[in-house]
Amino acid sequence: MAKQQLEAIEHVLQFLEESGFSASLTTLEKESGLKCSKSGGKKAGYLLSALGVYQEYLNPKGENKEKKLDREIEDHLVNPKGGKLKLVSQGISTPAEHKKNVIDVRFCTRSGCENIVASADFGSRIEMRDITTSKSTVIDGLIKPPVLTMDFSKESNLLAVGCMDGSHFLVDTGIQDAKNLGKTEVSPKIVQFFDKHGKYVNRVRWNEAGTAFATCSYDKEVRIYQPRNKTFGIAERFMFRRGVACIEWGNGSNSHILYVSLQEDNYIHSIDTKAMKKGDRYNMNSFEDDHVSFSALDLRCSYDGKYLLVGTDKDRVIMFASNSNKQVRNFYGADAGKYFNPRAVFDQNQSHCYALSYDNTIVGWDVGSQRTLSKLKGHSKMIRTLDIHQDKPVLVTGSYDKTVRIWSPQSACQ
Repeated sequence: MAKQQLEAIEHVLQFLEESGFSASLTTLEKESGLKCSKSGGKKAGYLLSALGVYQEYLNPKGENKEKKLDREIEDHLVNPKGGKLKLVSQGISTPAEHKKNVIDVRFCTRSGCENIVASADFGSRIEMRDITTSKSTVIDGLIKPPVLTMDFSKESNLLAVGCMDGSHFLVDTGIQDAKNLGKTEVSPKIVQFFDKHGKYVNRVRWNEAGTAFATCSYDKEVRIYQPRNKTFGIAERFMFRRGVACIEWGNGSNSHILYVSLQEDNYIHSIDTKAMKKGDRYNMNSFEDDHVSFSALDLRCSYDGKYLLVGTDKDRVIMFASNSNKQVRNFYGADAGKYFNPRAVFDQNQSHCYALSYDNTIVGWDVGSQRTLSKLKGHSKMIRTLDIHQDKPVLVTGSYDKTVRIWSPQSACQ
């Protein structure tokens, strides 16, 4: 077979993999004797990009609105605002003292507390630690059921917590700023309990302003909580046809939108929390068919609100333009094993994105070129959770090896 023909088949294989046509992919692999590479060596979306260039060659007309948008997105991703950020390259273990599997980690987003990381283990021990000073405050014995998810409010001392038994509540951390971490007068306490979900709580997330939060569960329900007379109450409940896998608030002009993904479903759903009603839904399939070849198990909105990063159960991370089904990037190289919980994050200006892999590593990509740049090693067992600092390219991970690690462009956080 000629080299050009081999390359053409390789790009078709890649296209079939990206589009979820697994049966066609298997057939072509068998007939051609070639295998689709998931190593990230080829630029994702190559075939569609090539067809686009060919169409422009055949029809050299003025730039329409869609083409202009595509060009603007490409310019934005190839040349991120402020220049390329440094690539996360090294990790160190924190002094966190967990005796059970670490289930969740979250950076604080409140001003003056950005270097504080909360880590929760299966024994419901929550440790809040400053990654620059190692000062810490521990919540141990206050929460009984295993903690699965948590999130800091940007507006107050509150930490929202969701648990395996469907319970969820607000904890006053007592931390005014990083300086009083570890002091005896800091005494975290639960300030509000809520009615349980029917199944365990998958996510609890505050909105960008820290003034409202949402929860979701495999009981098919999403709840929106808003302030009511110095407490929080349910503003609205939304039921979906399948178990809810993940929720994520938008940022910027999309900060009133809550994105929702479901089990075994090919759509990203949305809730307009201004109107308190379900909004548009966006088909994740390139050809807008309803074949479910993968599920979206993790969602992460970019800091500017323009993009949504989707972690799937099929060794693939997809980047969408927000509020659309436009796939702007596909990233390969992070393995999603059975029962694995994919997690993916952007850095602050979409220079890079990072995702957990089933082989106990973190994969890093250059967003502009979609090429794999790093595979970070350090954990000895499955990595369960991942978050990123809001102001700098610093990652935090928690693992079933009972450790919490900080990853940065240097060997230690600056």
